[in-house]
Amino acid sequence: MPDNNLDLSNVNGSVVIIPAAGKGARFENDLAKQYQLVDGVPLLEHTINLFLQHQDIEKIVLVISSDDGEYQKLTCIENKSIIIIDGGEERQDSVSNALRFLYDNELPDETPVLVHDAVRPCLSRADFNKLMTAYSDKKGAYFLAEIVSNSLKKLDQDLKVVFSVERENVVNALTPQLAPFITLKHAYSATNIAGLKITDEVGALTNSDVEVTAVIASDLNPKVTYPRDLELVQHIFKQRNT
Repeated sequence: MPDNNLDLSNVNGSVVIIPAAGKGARFENDLAKQYQLVDGVPLLEHTINLFLQHQDIEKIVLVISSDDGEYQKLTCIENKSIIIIDGGEERQDSVSNALRFLYDNELPDETPVLVHDAVRPCLSRADFNKLMTAYSDKKGAYFLAEIVSNSLKKLDQDLKVVFSVERENVVNALTPQLAPFITLKHAYSATNIAGLKITDEVGALTNSDVEVTAVIASDLNPKVTYPRDLELVQHIFKQRNT
């Protein structure tokens, strides 16, 4: 990895963390899902470009596996806004590494820090702006979400229905998820010290009794988990470019 001894004390804009160290076992492909192509461009590059296009974003912390041999092929990787660091075994470990890096390099406490999935390339400008507007009003913790429309069922290990889940006031948590840097850093530190496992920043923040507010997305913002999801991303790109 490049030498990442940087002075971030003068950062005035927002910082995005993109955890991209995962292997994507459920994707069932030798090539990690973040490097699968849509319109001839890797998913990860589509995602990075979302934030390179926003003037609010000053730095992008790309967190990748130490044995990743693909990231150097990205055409955007030489952009001076991008910082590359080593990730961990799980998403939680990768985000923790990024927050520790930002702390060690003196990122100001009040800096807005967003975390966004590497394989969620369809974030719209309108939804990004809606999230940032909510943050600018109160400087709290926010996340993009979508209303749950399907019936929800809790299953046992044999896939038998145990009970139905009430879907009123239930949402799917999307990314970006956003909080002031020091709030997010303290929440992750407390979560790790307690030995708790989380799947997103909302989990860390609520474990630390931080109030987190949902911002309901207007546009599709899917995460690529299975091969079929690539077709949905391709469809969304096509619809937005017509």
